[in-house]
Amino acid sequence: MDYVILKQYDQVCSYVGEVSSIADKNKNSFGFLSASVYEQMASKGRLWVAVNKEKDLKGYLIFGGTMPTLKVFQIYVCDSVKGCGVGRLLINYLKEYATKNHYHTISARVASDLPANTFWEKVGFAIHRQVKGGEATKRTINIRGCSLESNDLLGGLVDDPSSLTPSRPILIRPVYALDLNLLLDIVKQRQGHEKVTRIMKVGFQGGFSICITPEFKRELERQSANFPTDPVLKLAEAFPELKAEGDIPSTADSLREIVFPHRSPNRKAAENDESDLIHLAYCVLSGVGGFVTREKALLRACDALKDKFNLAVISPDELIFDDGDTLDVSSPMNSDFSLSASIDTPEVRSFLQEFSAPEVVFDRLFSTSPVEDGGTVYEARLDGNLFGVYFFQKPIKSTKRTMAFLYVDESSPKAMAAIDHFLETALRYKSGFSYRLDLYIGQGQVLTEETLLRKGFFKAEGCFCKIICSLFLCSNNWGGFAREIKSLCGFSISNKFPSKKELSHTGVYFTDSTGQIKVLSWFDFETMISPRFILSYERECVLVPIRENYANGLIGNVTSQLSLLPSHDKILLLEKAYFRSSSKSSLFKKGRVVAFYISGYKSIQEIIGFARITYSDVVTIDEAVVKVDRQGVLSYEELVAQTDRSGKLHVFTFDNFLEFDRRIPFRQAKQLGVISNANLASPEKIGIAKLKILIEAAFDE
Repeated sequence: MDYVILKQYDQVCSYVGEVSSIADKNKNSFGFLSASVYEQMASKGRLWVAVNKEKDLKGYLIFGGTMPTLKVFQIYVCDSVKGCGVGRLLINYLKEYATKNHYHTISARVASDLPANTFWEKVGFAIHRQVKGGEATKRTINIRGCSLESNDLLGGLVDDPSSLTPSRPILIRPVYALDLNLLLDIVKQRQGHEKVTRIMKVGFQGGFSICITPEFKRELERQSANFPTDPVLKLAEAFPELKAEGDIPSTADSLREIVFPHRSPNRKAAENDESDLIHLAYCVLSGVGGFVTREKALLRACDALKDKFNLAVISPDELIFDDGDTLDVSSPMNSDFSLSASIDTPEVRSFLQEFSAPEVVFDRLFSTSPVEDGGTVYEARLDGNLFGVYFFQKPIKSTKRTMAFLYVDESSPKAMAAIDHFLETALRYKSGFSYRLDLYIGQGQVLTEETLLRKGFFKAEGCFCKIICSLFLCSNNWGGFAREIKSLCGFSISNKFPSKKELSHTGVYFTDSTGQIKVLSWFDFETMISPRFILSYERECVLVPIRENYANGLIGNVTSQLSLLPSHDKILLLEKAYFRSSSKSSLFKKGRVVAFYISGYKSIQEIIGFARITYSDVVTIDEAVVKVDRQGVLSYEELVAQTDRSGKLHVFTFDNFLEFDRRIPFRQAKQLGVISNANLASPEKIGIAKLKILIEAAFDE
């Protein structure tokens, strides 16, 4: 039998009383709603009724919600037509409606003890989370959801960010081949043997895989007085041996040009050189993650080997962790909202289980492996109740990867603040190398997903990934960056450094690992690689004086090394607003770089870091409150103090704050010629030449 779905108020108004009566009889499933609610939903076109050819009600659907999530409040099918597809028909129409109106997700709350769960599974609504129900029923509620892939939240980046597919599995385990000398270090208790022992322990515990090449045993046989009983051989038997298809001698000859370009093959130690090359050849042809050695000649050639053969040569001392800034989020921001370091507790585990977090989350968060030393867990609480858990692990130089997890109950009023704060901690982490950040979130975290996409993350299988570039990109390093981005996530870009006109009028053209062609605007490309930026030949920067107390609230504690000290609510934000008088507002253009100078007679008087302008306008106070609410609005009195005679003030928002490695005092900036004779009494624009001078003075590169 065919059924018709009535949607308009004039079509369904006569059924409102019947719908209300049905709902009252099914309070166990729907709870209690007053009759006026059904009338209101019908008036909004949010009550749909399924009727047969006799116009008899056979089912209904009530839905609503705000962008980007459409919520199903009630769905009902009469017993006489169960199994006839009425419920599926209602949901299919709802999916069409949601897609047409650009919703991203449809969600439904279903008590776990109801048979309706079977229906929701059949129509594609998976369980995203489980939460406790009311005190009266003591039920568990399944938060179910259906993602509309065609309406992925774009974040202002590309038409379809989900189509940018990284080329490597997310959970791939690195494989490292060990040099013979490392095992000799252990057996002979030579200096550094503790580090090698630690590496082996991490490998055995699953942090990565360890192997040896066939050359390992041949080299040991040459050196050993009693090879069959050599303790190193016994130790090596614990590791698998690489197998490689290809021409080992030919590959070794190609490697010789890079590793030993000036060494004679007839020299006394030539046999050792040849052995090193064969080790590397096996690694290249096998595609392992890297070769771990202390051999200086190999370590010196690491960059060239990476560029030409995509092989990492790694010192034991750099394999696991690399130093970086640890951001302090341990202090409460106020009496109600707190962000603090956490530990493995039943409460944290239970919270993550509500999200049906994958096993990798529990493995990384609560593992006792030494590889987890660089990871820290933080929690967000409101009025003492846990509503967010965040984990970040230091990137590993050998893999140029790191993983993070962010699970947030987005129904909390402080969800946005927690999301912004935790992502800011991740993006402000400073490393001496470029890497890929893989971030896992819970299903149905629509706000988190939208924020990630707007901050340059791309959808990968099971997570979101972002490239964190450690270089100011210019013609000298663009080719290397192109190779690196290919290695990190399979994106291919031209080796030719784009001109300013190309960046302005076209952007950056690239393809992903599936061959999909995409073009990112200059602004969006820099979002993807942030916090660094492109040093095009005509790049400009604005030096912005800012009062120390204002900077402390806007950026962080500027009196010493910057951190995310919770001194002000603005510190939680990924994008922040700076209010000032309307003078020289024309200098502030979207995408332009700014450098903050801490001004004031008794202040530190230093240029402390770069940021990027995301928005700039001269507005009224009311406009400011509306337009930049998420970016942090000052009090009404503070805004009034900044206004001109017309009642307007200038506001610009910025993101991608990048602290200088070395702050530049005012006197030094004057000596370098960066500051004009106006002495930064107001904002000053500088060109590419002075910008490069500033970068050279402030950064270790």
